[in-house]
Amino acid sequence: MARPDSVRALYVNAWAAGSRTRMKDLIRVADATEINAFIIDIKESDTYLAYPGTKIALALEIGADKRPATTWLPALVDTLRAHGIYSIARIVVFKDRMIAERKPELAIRHENGSVWRDNKGGAWVNPYDKRVWDYNIAIAREALDMGFSELQWDYVRFPDVTDRARAVMRYPGSDGVSRADNIHRFITYTKEQLKDIGVPVTADVFGLVTHVEDDLGIGQNWESVITAADVVLPMTYPSHYYTGLYGFQRPHANPYEVLRLASTEAAERTSWARDSMKVKVGEVMPWLEAMSIRGMTYGPAELREQIQGVYDAGLKSWALWNPGSKFAAYEDALRPADGGLSPLERRGWKAPEWQLPREKLSKVIVKRDRAARAAVAADSTKPKPRTP
Repeated sequence: MARPDSVRALYVNAWAAGSRTRMKDLIRVADATEINAFIIDIKESDTYLAYPGTKIALALEIGADKRPATTWLPALVDTLRAHGIYSIARIVVFKDRMIAERKPELAIRHENGSVWRDNKGGAWVNPYDKRVWDYNIAIAREALDMGFSELQWDYVRFPDVTDRARAVMRYPGSDGVSRADNIHRFITYTKEQLKDIGVPVTADVFGLVTHVEDDLGIGQNWESVITAADVVLPMTYPSHYYTGLYGFQRPHANPYEVLRLASTEAAERTSWARDSMKVKVGEVMPWLEAMSIRGMTYGPAELREQIQGVYDAGLKSWALWNPGSKFAAYEDALRPADGGLSPLERRGWKAPEWQLPREKLSKVIVKRDRAARAAVAADSTKPKPRTP
């Protein structure tokens, strides 16, 4: 199935995908609204495969096939296609506890030689190990053979830890390659290995990646990822931004502004990478927050504000994240499938009127703005040639 020009997706976890009742309701939402894609779990961070019958030797060896959440994925994908719903297979990559524990030679190591663990006791696989890359590619092939139209890598990063914790982590085979370069190499390698299937290969990144200059210590640098993946999905959840970012005491209370700022950063940095580096770049497709956490209730108005922020930044695709895949509370924010206004808009909701403060954007962009102004000023002082 061809990728829609504007993708508007719902996240569907494996257990929801395995429930015919839940899927019937989610398909109803898509049939009635602007939603035209589902992002469905194939392998989550618990490392179990969502489907039965894998032929992958490593998956069978470690027992990743022992808890399939659904038995009807090929039929489900066929059903989605019949409803005009684009199917995207989500695969968690480097947060893979089961492999790391049962095949320690594939794990991130502690300086003392043991398997390194995060503050929750979880083990991660080594992002530099191509055996890990090839394992996930094999899973992707099985998913794509079921009929999925697109592949999405998640947790395509190094662990998010303190500098102190990072200092004791060891990566056999890193050979001096930086974290960001390694993530870029992983994505480009997987695209090359899967090019015979001819589907988009996409990647999720932290929302803050659109804003910062470095790789956040996790290997995710905007310019590096956007020049590797076909689509990059920054997780721009307002609740996940720290106090003071963009000048907001409570970013969570400003969903329109946060999404417009973050999406503008992503769009401008992508255009700069394309024009200055002379390379192909991916599409930007932000994740939006369809859940209520951290003391704030998010309903249809907060969701529509996020969507409008994406559009006002010049982007056209987005995905809705709710970990339980429960979207009933947000249906009034969604426009009907045949166009027109959403129920929320018909009740009088208006898009916010707000002048974007460019000085609040990423330092990367602010520096470029200053350089452009300086160049214009310098040009204006040059003597103009006389006209004869």
